[in-house]
Amino acid sequence: MSSSISGKKIFLFLLGPLLLGITLMMPMFGDINARFGFGILFWMIAWWVTTVVDIKLTCLVPIFVAAIYSYMPLEKVLGAYVHREACLIFGATAITAAWVRWGFARRLSLNFLLHVSGSVRAQTAGWFVLCGLTSFVVGNTTVAAMFAPVAVAALMFAGYENNEQRWNSKAASNILIAVAWGASVGGMATPLGGGQAVVTFGLLNKYLGHDTYFIDWTMRMVPISLLIIAAIGLLMYFMPTDRETFGRSKEFYRQELDKIGPMTFEEKVSFFAFVIAIGLAILQPLYASYTKGPMWGWLNPTHLFCIIPLILLFVPSKQVKGESILSTEALRKYFPITILFMWPTSIALSKILGATGAGAVFSQWIAPLLTVNDTLSLFAWSVFPNLLSQVTSDTAAAGVMVPLAIEAMGDWHGLEFGAVAWIWVTGSAISWAYAVASATGAQGIVAGYGANLRTMFVWGMIACVISILLTFLFFYVTVLLLELDFYVMPPM
Repeated sequence: MSSSISGKKIFLFLLGPLLLGITLMMPMFGDINARFGFGILFWMIAWWVTTVVDIKLTCLVPIFVAAIYSYMPLEKVLGAYVHREACLIFGATAITAAWVRWGFARRLSLNFLLHVSGSVRAQTAGWFVLCGLTSFVVGNTTVAAMFAPVAVAALMFAGYENNEQRWNSKAASNILIAVAWGASVGGMATPLGGGQAVVTFGLLNKYLGHDTYFIDWTMRMVPISLLIIAAIGLLMYFMPTDRETFGRSKEFYRQELDKIGPMTFEEKVSFFAFVIAIGLAILQPLYASYTKGPMWGWLNPTHLFCIIPLILLFVPSKQVKGESILSTEALRKYFPITILFMWPTSIALSKILGATGAGAVFSQWIAPLLTVNDTLSLFAWSVFPNLLSQVTSDTAAAGVMVPLAIEAMGDWHGLEFGAVAWIWVTGSAISWAYAVASATGAQGIVAGYGANLRTMFVWGMIACVISILLTFLFFYVTVLLLELDFYVMPPM
């Protein structure tokens, strides 16, 4: 048995470099540099999907290949991992690490669930909505890391003590899947929603040649996000279950709230630090014209989410002597380190595909679909980004598909910034990644708590179809039918 497993692992391990080798021999993938771009992508997809090696090691594949063959200068490959928007996601995640450390994340979820019906179906939908709304401003991996342990605690109270029991229970597994899907579904609502949002936000700003205000982004992406949350929340309510009620669940939530008592100083500081950063980012259009020049650079949202966590590192706790509101220990324990690898890698992958010419080759392949008519183009950009996000990750898919949308649709209808509408479409489609455990960090987290992956895949594909159709219909009405400047023209 062990030898067969070992043999399988060896095969899956070698599959990645084997795909690179096969790609290098196929002229259909363009010149040699473009083939390296595609080969690296296929290698990384194979390792991400099979998880034969740690996801963080997969992130180093472009560097490893460049060290052997200079498809790009090694220093440029290393430089591709760096992006100014990194502070957004790293800073927001660092602040929420303080939420978890001092119990605010637990308080938030318990207060929410205290007001949700004891019905299993209502709680499933409730978890989905709570995590979905939270994911507007917090990355998907962080949302799952915050709320999955609370959901598991509630399930243990209901009798599901271990992973096997939760895997075999439709009711328990549905709750965990709701946490993962909710953590993923709101990721594009604001530029803080996750790696895929930050990648898309940065690429949009680069394309336009100026920074887009948070509020401009949010006003365009929240409507489609709320539509999908409503639809998938309804789907989750009607998913098959083997239990209609968890019995004393409300009593559990009330007892747990009583145990933690009123908000502590540490909870208040970490919460209001996040509110201040979000508030200043959203209100930026109101004060931007009065705060120009280097002395006001700190008011840039990217800078704010770098500054505020650094300040929290020096604010002393009243509850624990010698500890600060945000400590290095809290970061080690509660900061999902995968973000430090996955997000920069997605940025690097998008740059590598562009620099090697792989992006241009892909654009040539799908060009027939994009030039027949606008309806077929909309369908293509609603489907292909979503499919890629299922087998890689939403962040990696953003790094690959958004640059392709910019390149392929840049002169749509003769507009100076013709790709703007298609960036909204592509960014939206990328966010509906539910089916595969590797699609987002959230799915991986709940899988570790016993979520049934077969249920996640089957119902995840159904949810994806619904989300893709609604995305197509939403942008068909707003972009193609009504031709709203709000979505067609660039934000000013």
